[in-house]
Amino acid sequence: MDRASQAMTAGANALCGSTPPYPRRIVPLIVALAMLMETTDATVLATALPVLAVDLSVQVLSLKLALSTYLVAFAAMVPVSGWLADRFGARRVFIIAMITFLAGSALCAAQTTLTGLVLSRAVQGMGGAMMVPVGRMLVLRGVAKVDIVQALAWVTVPALIGPALGPLVGAVVTQSLGWRWIFLINLPIGAVAVGLAIWLIPPTPLEPVKRLDAIGLVLSATGIGSTLFGLSSLGEHLLPMPVAVGAMLFGVAAMAVYFWRSLGRDDVLFDVRLLRHHAFSVGVVSGTIFRMSGGAAAFLLPLLFQVGLGLSILVSGLLSGLFALGGLSMRALAPRVLDRFGFRNTLILGTIVSATTFGGLGFVQAANYALIVPLVVLAGFAQALVFTGLNGLVFVEATEVEMGRVTGMSAVSQQIGLTAGISVAAMALQFGSNPASTAAPTLAHFPLAFWTMAAVLMLATLSMLRLKHGEALQLRHNPEHLHLQHDRV
Repeated sequence: MDRASQAMTAGANALCGSTPPYPRRIVPLIVALAMLMETTDATVLATALPVLAVDLSVQVLSLKLALSTYLVAFAAMVPVSGWLADRFGARRVFIIAMITFLAGSALCAAQTTLTGLVLSRAVQGMGGAMMVPVGRMLVLRGVAKVDIVQALAWVTVPALIGPALGPLVGAVVTQSLGWRWIFLINLPIGAVAVGLAIWLIPPTPLEPVKRLDAIGLVLSATGIGSTLFGLSSLGEHLLPMPVAVGAMLFGVAAMAVYFWRSLGRDDVLFDVRLLRHHAFSVGVVSGTIFRMSGGAAAFLLPLLFQVGLGLSILVSGLLSGLFALGGLSMRALAPRVLDRFGFRNTLILGTIVSATTFGGLGFVQAANYALIVPLVVLAGFAQALVFTGLNGLVFVEATEVEMGRVTGMSAVSQQIGLTAGISVAAMALQFGSNPASTAAPTLAHFPLAFWTMAAVLMLATLSMLRLKHGEALQLRHNPEHLHLQHDRV
């Protein structure tokens, strides 16, 4: 074990006050439970979009804002999560984040307008911005680089139960109790997670931190939030087009000022200097583009099944759940596949397979389950494989000091990709019909949206080609042996 890994392990032991098996088993379980709550919420809401559109008397495409606003708030606030964890303790921030998320869920259930729902989702996003990355930091402390992929896969397997069961649970709950209960089901799950965190996670020591760069926080949060909100508002669904474009330009300008101001500073929250690490830059750029397909899938699949094919919400929930089920089946195998074939080969091939499945979904013109089921399962299978590789790739060259910043910047890029995917998919779906029409899309309007995302995925492979052979050997077990195997592939 190298010196950095020894230091990380020693820090984890001191942090948890126990032997290494304690944080490896207990902390990941609690974090996974929080992620289960968060991922269930997202997938349940996507399934209920057509029902919400009727109840709130809005166009179904406008509800993309209910999905993307959470991601916007998440991306805007996540840069400060690492500083908060160091300043006030990761355990304390993690618990407060879960409580904030639960408060947002309760607010969502009480809304009667799209505007109110969007604002309530923003509260959820602020809670998630602290909950997810800080929870991941708790898990990664004390984990050697060779075990990072395995640790991330281990902690996300329980959380994947949410996307796998979420669509069906959302369909059953929406049909039997009403859509408001899809938010209320977070409350018992969150209460258990909060209780376990208070009981079983020891208090974390406060880390020495520099004074918070308040101006930088305002600039970065405003820049990221305004840019993504403007992007997600395109299409005349909540804001006029000139206002949405203006918000995007204002956000880009704020981020430009932030980057100019951050040069030479050592108290930055959103550290673009991490891009000097080649593997990190490849992972962030490729991951941002690739994750657009994840956001698009969450938005398009329920609409395809319910609005396009006219299937019931229960059947839609079952089919949408197959996407996550395919991912769940791959998560346990992904580290072995990456070990055997290498990160470069696996990421490129997985992305090509994912693009093929999205392209195939564009040819669906009837409820042909013999075609739909294999495509949806294979799409989830490929997505989970690539996600696992990209999640580990960003940590290849990170030092112990940079781990928190890498986690934060990676989380921001993920939310940017998901938000952009929802927005691009919605615009392609609208453009595939009549861009000026307020009518719901029909089946004939979906092919362009799926083919657009297939093209985006192929674009991601161009970024992945920059990854060098053997560049991620630190993340693989038995690298010398595997390197010889990899050279023969």
